Amino acid sequence: MKRFLISLFFVLIIAGCNNEKVIQPDTPVNASWLMKLQIDNKDYGRFQSLFYEGAEENVSKETFQQFGEITTSGTNFKNYELLTFENGEMLLVEFAPKQDNDDVYKIVNVKLVPNEMKSLFRE
Repeated sequence: MKRFLISLFFVLIIAGCNNEKVIQPDTPVNASWLMKLQIDNKDYGRFQSLFYEGAEENVSKETFQQFGEITTSGTNFKNYELLTFENGEMLLVEFAPKQDNDDVYKIVNVKLVPNEMKSLFRE
């Protein structure tokens, strides 16, 4: 036990002394990554802190616990934008992951949202 505590102490010192930037929810991918981290850590309070003000209760604690039962270590993050037109039609646009040196986003795919799926995107 003593060995473990000493090792943990050194890991914390090394982690605290590095110059790496702490991940912030400043992009959709970062916010999603932090969300998954809170699910994996079973931390509902921090999970809720990632939500828009007033939307914290959109995911109940029971649903949050269900998320914990389905997550795996391997996770694929993708960026999408939904275009909703006045006529009710929708397009789902998938973007390539933005690299640090990229100045623009590039589209990977565009799909017409089928009628039976539109209810997922409406409030």
